[in-house]
Amino acid sequence: MAPSLAALVPVRIPLPRPWTPSGHGSRLPRSESANDPQIGVDLAPVSKIRRVFEGRTRLLADVFTQEEIRYSFGRRRPFEHLAARYAAKEAVFKGLRTGVSGATRWQDVEVVREACGGPRVILRGEAARLAAARGFRRCALSLTHAGDYALAAVLFIA
Repeated sequence: MAPSLAALVPVRIPLPRPWTPSGHGSRLPRSESANDPQIGVDLAPVSKIRRVFEGRTRLLADVFTQEEIRYSFGRRRPFEHLAARYAAKEAVFKGLRTGVSGATRWQDVEVVREACGGPRVILRGEAARLAAARGFRRCALSLTHAGDYALAAVLFIA
């Protein structure tokens, strides 16, 4: 029986070196900088969002802005849209590497629709301050929902 090609040719895959702004690999260990893009992703079950928020106007108002509530309840399946917005808020907090604590509030993150129909994030208060302190100037957002789940992905860019 002939040996396999893998047994005959040893393969050594080098680990990638950290990228530098000049485009060349660095031999130094990588340290995170404020110019690095940062991603946040969250998945929210629509049924759970319905169970938690349905009929609780005060809780809705604590988490969502008036515009988010108006938009979502103007749609045929409001809790799908609320779940997507909730996931977006969580994704933003993950991207900023923080949580809702201290001066950060749920309403510091608002999801609105652009004229073209796509979602956009507006940061206010402590969330805006944290993003600026980390050197982020832009935030891209993608939302989707399928079945019982809503997914949000956020990319912070310097």
